[in-house]
Amino acid sequence: MARSPIPGPLILGNAGEMKLVWDFGGRVRLNVLHFTGTSSRPVNQANTDSANTAIRSLFSSSGLAVMTAPSYGFRGVTARDISSPTNPEFIGSPSTNIPGDGTTDALPSQIAMVVSLKTDKRGRNYRGRVYIPGVEELQSDTNGLASAGYQTAVTAFMDGVRTYLAGVNWPLAVVSRAYPADDAAGLPAKIADFANVVAVSTDQVFDTQRRRRI
Repeated sequence: MARSPIPGPLILGNAGEMKLVWDFGGRVRLNVLHFTGTSSRPVNQANTDSANTAIRSLFSSSGLAVMTAPSYGFRGVTARDISSPTNPEFIGSPSTNIPGDGTTDALPSQIAMVVSLKTDKRGRNYRGRVYIPGVEELQSDTNGLASAGYQTAVTAFMDGVRTYLAGVNWPLAVVSRAYPADDAAGLPAKIADFANVVAVSTDQVFDTQRRRRI
């Protein structure tokens, strides 16, 4: 039986949590990302606002907005330093919804385009996935696959997030939680740590994800 991570809030020095906040008819869907570098660049309102402005702009410049159904939209980001469980979460300003600019209805709400996050470490604990919601029907071909244009736009959006964060010394990372020792299996305790994301990738197969909301 696989061992479970130590329960409770994730606490990790020199690391932060960033949420991409999507709107679906007034409801919220979230992508939870992590980044490093908080020891030298603090998580505060000003730095969160800067990230929020840049990533909101990426929603359009990547080509993703025009392929997102108008029932969906992107609000922005939040950020928190996770070196302590009591650190505040900052909400990027502005946080007004930017609606999708597509011309057709959305695919069913559990459908998402998955972006794989590749890191500089090996192992399952060091791979990440991001589920991008809101694809419009027009971007699904007759075989039920994502259009090449939508695949390109989603990749450009997430790689833009990665590139921006690297440029401000908050490198995008995949966080691995702490695990207790498992004497029966001969496994030592493992501390929480992270691996920096070095590349993002997608394919044309849609996935399902039902849990990315508040």
